Amino acid sequence: MFSGLQRQLTLLKLVMIFVIIFMSFILILSLLCNSCLHINKYMKSNNFINNENNKHSNLISNKSIAMFSIEEMKNIKEQLNSRKNELEQYCKTISRTSSNLDNVLSNMIIDTIHGLSWCPIYKAASSTWMKHFATLGGVLTESAMELIRRNILQINTIVRKAFPRDRDVKKAYQKLNTTTKFLIVRHPFERLVSAYRDKLEHIEGRDYYYKRFGRHITHKYHRYRKPNETKLEPTFTEFLRFIVEEKYFDEHWAPFIDTCEPCLIPYNYILKFDTFDRDQKFLIQELGLNEYLYEKNDLKNINPRGVTTTTLVKEYIQNVPRSLLDEVNKVYENDFKLFSYLPI
Repeated sequence: MFSGLQRQLTLLKLVMIFVIIFMSFILILSLLCNSCLHINKYMKSNNFINNENNKHSNLISNKSIAMFSIEEMKNIKEQLNSRKNELEQYCKTISRTSSNLDNVLSNMIIDTIHGLSWCPIYKAASSTWMKHFATLGGVLTESAMELIRRNILQINTIVRKAFPRDRDVKKAYQKLNTTTKFLIVRHPFERLVSAYRDKLEHIEGRDYYYKRFGRHITHKYHRYRKPNETKLEPTFTEFLRFIVEEKYFDEHWAPFIDTCEPCLIPYNYILKFDTFDRDQKFLIQELGLNEYLYEKNDLKNINPRGVTTTTLVKEYIQNVPRSLLDEVNKVYENDFKLFSYLPI
């Protein structure tokens, strides 16, 4: 009887061991399956990211920026340093009653990863450098570019997502000081003509600017019109009178000194629109950004009505009264002095 009971106990132990082994096997198999699922998801995610990066690379890498020789880089740097020195000398002669530094710091694009900061001045190659910073920030995807082409999305919106504004002025200034700082300027009158042609000359596609500025300008300053000038949009002369009399500045025609405070922020490089290709190639090479940025991509960045040239500027100002041109020169006097441009 005792031996029968012992056999039953032994059999029960064996059954329990078998159950434990079986359950352990099921548990291990379950863990392995979950791992496989995670691996598959990771692989799919990685493939998607790689595909997106490949698409992005194909879109922007049309043509690598040509390299300057060591001697060319040296000569260009000397010229850019000369601009900086002239700016610093003129800053000593200018007295400012107020500062716009907080707003300037808030508006600057600060890229601490690539060591580069830029103060955007609209109508002065701003579209080109918005694209560059969108590229550096990794946000210029194929889907984003398609929305930009269809005017559904603004490129500066995605740039701000990559480089958000820092509301803490002290922190912004600390970050700024770890980077190379630059701005791009353009002859003030050339910029004014470009802004007028792009934003106010035609209502079509510019309803926002017509409602915000155009309607008011036309209503208030139409008394200066010639009898044959009957269009709804403001004339260039009316636009200039509005600036002179009201001093109301949109970001597309605000003076450089207010937009970027060049006498308070020590910019390392001043790029100019008239030597832009050379200047930006120098900056990109100087900072070692050639592998990231390219000479052309799939986004157009010029006024749909064509580039504003010096010849066009002359055409637009030829009917503007001399007294009004003198007043405009006075409004932008500091910009002319600081960046060595001649008034008209």
